Amino acid sequence: MAHDLDTLDRRPLYTQVAEGIAAMIKDNGLSPGDNLPSEAALCAQAGVSRVVVRGALAQLAGAGLIKISNGRKAQVMSLDAAVLTASLSQGLATAQFSVSQALEVRNGIETSTAALAATNRSETDVVRLHALCEQMAQAADHPEDFAELDYRFHLAVAEATGNPLYAYIVSSLREVIKSSVAAGRLAQPSPQDHARILSDHQRIQQAIAAGSAQDAAQAMRDHFSAANAALLRDTSPQDTGQTS
Repeated sequence: MAHDLDTLDRRPLYTQVAEGIAAMIKDNGLSPGDNLPSEAALCAQAGVSRVVVRGALAQLAGAGLIKISNGRKAQVMSLDAAVLTASLSQGLATAQFSVSQALEVRNGIETSTAALAATNRSETDVVRLHALCEQMAQAADHPEDFAELDYRFHLAVAEATGNPLYAYIVSSLREVIKSSVAAGRLAQPSPQDHARILSDHQRIQQAIAAGSAQDAAQAMRDHFSAANAALLRDTSPQDTGQTS
């Protein structure tokens, strides 16, 4: 009997129902934009009250899995990077991970994106990345504008892979990327440092344009290595503030 008690599901009932609804979405092959059954139907299927079903739907909506509208059935949502963005931004702001640790993760992910982008990029991608490098050069003396363009460059590389999951991951890292750009600018304050950061992006862009996966991956790897080395040299007590 003691063992049976140990295995009881002590989670709130609405959480268990939310898990069941998520499984139903998967099992029924529902796609973004598809409607879920009505609240009444969900109540009947789960054998619970409307209050419990509404709590379950609210939990799924908070996780970015469904959309709830007054007077309409809940709908399955497309991937929403904003949910993960908020979580990662809070993690950085509350020192649950550092900029250096974020760079380590980005290095692993974005080295792969650069190589795949060089293989799969379209001419439109090439033009877009070149234009972003030119805009970054013009924004060199404007840190906030540069940080936004830096993020857009890395997102454009991810989108050039043709794999939507890479784009989703990089998109969710928006605030982390911009924070790391700010950190790197503090750690690399000289005009020569800023020129090197811009040159790194130009090397990545040129390798992708040339279709060289090996060169693109190496250019991205070198970019992150230089950024991380600069942070390690920095004696500032704050691990925030340009590196991307």
